[in-house]
Amino acid sequence: MTAAPQPHAASAREVFEQAKRLSLAKDLDGFADLFAPDGAHELPFAPPGIPRRLEGRETLREYFAAITGTPLKHTGFENMTVYETTDPGVIIAEYDAHGTVTSTGRPYQLRYLQIVTVRDGQITLWRDYWDPLASAELLGRIPELLGRYGGSHD
Repeated sequence: MTAAPQPHAASAREVFEQAKRLSLAKDLDGFADLFAPDGAHELPFAPPGIPRRLEGRETLREYFAAITGTPLKHTGFENMTVYETTDPGVIIAEYDAHGTVTSTGRPYQLRYLQIVTVRDGQITLWRDYWDPLASAELLGRIPELLGRYGGSHD
């Protein structure tokens, strides 16, 4: 008796492509589903008040649900470069996200660099380097952001 073929586990690049589609649809619940049950999302440049590391799919789902109302609506990605690494489960992606601030109609472009680790078709680590100052400026929240630096960091 031969063993049944194993289903194809999505590669890091395939998972990243799916994450981009979900981001454009603002389907953050679907994005959370891409994570392994113990997967983590790191935000190394997060300002005070925003966690630098979130662990566990359900914790991520709760965090993403809380930020769903953010008035940044990505409409596309440009200048996309995805780097393969010596580990086939890890990619590095840098790109510009274009979109609109829904509360003002103002267009934007934000630069991202992400390191994505995928095992067995699920994200185990998504390290997200973004510019919180640029985001705060788009949302008119520079004074609020700067005020946070007087307190402790999560």
